[in-house]
Amino acid sequence: MILAKNSAEGVNYQPGWVLGTTAAIKIFIDVFIGIWAFVLAFIWTNYINVRPGDRARPIEIWQRFPKFIIGFVLSFAIGLYLALTSSPAALAKLTPAIGEANTFRVIFFILTFFSIGVLSNFRKLWEDGIGKLAAVYVVSLFGFVIWVGLLISWIFFAGVKPPLAG
Repeated sequence: MILAKNSAEGVNYQPGWVLGTTAAIKIFIDVFIGIWAFVLAFIWTNYINVRPGDRARPIEIWQRFPKFIIGFVLSFAIGLYLALTSSPAALAKLTPAIGEANTFRVIFFILTFFSIGVLSNFRKLWEDGIGKLAAVYVVSLFGFVIWVGLLISWIFFAGVKPPLAG
């Protein structure tokens, strides 16, 4: 839509800039989700689901932490390393491989959320008071996550103009 609207007005941007920007934002969001998931696991374990006289052990936080976030961080680090150190010829060969790998990314993404659903004991969640979890989620999302995401986007993209086609 952005490209079509601007093209109709005679402004033609370089191909790929929308995809590149979107990919960068998605990676930052994934890493931020990982950080926020750890913070929420810590808060939940130490302040919401506390057993009398017992403090959360680090292993509890680790058990509650969504492990797929580690994959997001590793993928980002590997991709950044390849992007910064590869020659243009190597990058040209890497692009088709990324397309092929995308198929596996989609499959594993689906399996991740399917597994979360299969392993979730919704009856136990309801007994333990899923309302508290929902409240923490809403407060976190609207009170913090959205605003931090907007701030990060503004820091990275304020004043950035899309490159024009040659």
